[in-house]
Amino acid sequence: MHTDSKTNYSRAFPWVAVGALVLVNALWGISFPIVKVLNALTDSHFGINVADESNAFRLLASSWLLATRFSLAFILLLVFAFRLVYETTRREWWAGCIIGVLFFSGMVLQVIGLATIPASRSGFLTSLTTVFTPIFGIVMFRIFPSRWMVIGVVLALFGVVVLTGLIIVDDTGIRLAEDASERWTLGDTMTTIASMFFAFQVLLLDHFGKQMRSLTLTCGMFVTTAALSWLLFAALVMSPWFVDADGARMQVEDWGMLTGSFGYLASLFVLASLCSVVSFGLMNRFQPHVTASQAAIIYSLEPVFASTWALFLPSWLSVATGMDHANEVWTWNLVFGGVLILVANVVALLPGHKPAAAIVELH
Repeated sequence: MHTDSKTNYSRAFPWVAVGALVLVNALWGISFPIVKVLNALTDSHFGINVADESNAFRLLASSWLLATRFSLAFILLLVFAFRLVYETTRREWWAGCIIGVLFFSGMVLQVIGLATIPASRSGFLTSLTTVFTPIFGIVMFRIFPSRWMVIGVVLALFGVVVLTGLIIVDDTGIRLAEDASERWTLGDTMTTIASMFFAFQVLLLDHFGKQMRSLTLTCGMFVTTAALSWLLFAALVMSPWFVDADGARMQVEDWGMLTGSFGYLASLFVLASLCSVVSFGLMNRFQPHVTASQAAIIYSLEPVFASTWALFLPSWLSVATGMDHANEVWTWNLVFGGVLILVANVVALLPGHKPAAAIVELH
């Protein structure tokens, strides 16, 4: 047993890890408008009207998207990082699989929710991970946040409330929305629950990443997410929900044809490469160099990037997919809420945190 060099690295260059996690959020932000496009392509391919689609169909579409995305991501790992996969120990595989279960649960709920709420709204609701992580950290590991961390969490939470429209910000001032109770939808609820699963994922990555080689956790995470997604898809496609009046089932071949289309395949490749292999590789590599609560605050930048990408990326995707995707627009709520979350990140990273526990490597 000896102290891992990662400890000294983290203390000497903390902003390297912070910068890497900011880049992770920028890459994750791209995924929100892309998933919106993939949902639209799926609906168009099967002739589904968004207003009439069932939750069962959306769950089926989500499981297919996750299954193909993370299967492709693991294939890319095998091609470009075979040594990493080969040298992953059984213990690291198990840790990655546990993280993968939590990640899969959160992703399914998030993708379903994205079908009914804007990409920017989904991004900001996902950032509630910032709030849940320190709360769950106290319960699970007795990790108590610092004063600055608490202030950062409060600011981030208020930013999310503003962004979801529960509080209106305009040139007349700040006020509670008259229809606040009606502005909360099923998609909002699913995305909020998803953020709880992501909070547990952050905590376990912090826990396992300080005990073993954190980058190797990516392997088990990808395999578990893909496997659970394929199992869910198989269970759903064989269920009575997808049998028409003549007793015919939805064919797997139809999903293959959808995935083979240029627009879907190109979008899927971006998700698998940039938003999965690169982003989660960086996350698993660098998150253990900061505390779980600090990481959660940094992850609250994700909706800022998601909203920024959503301002112009949909029009670019329209060209690639042949479908009309409208860009989202800036609003007072978007600007004010985004600024609050940015301030929350700065505050949460101020000095006053207890040093991370020494990272040890077991032989």
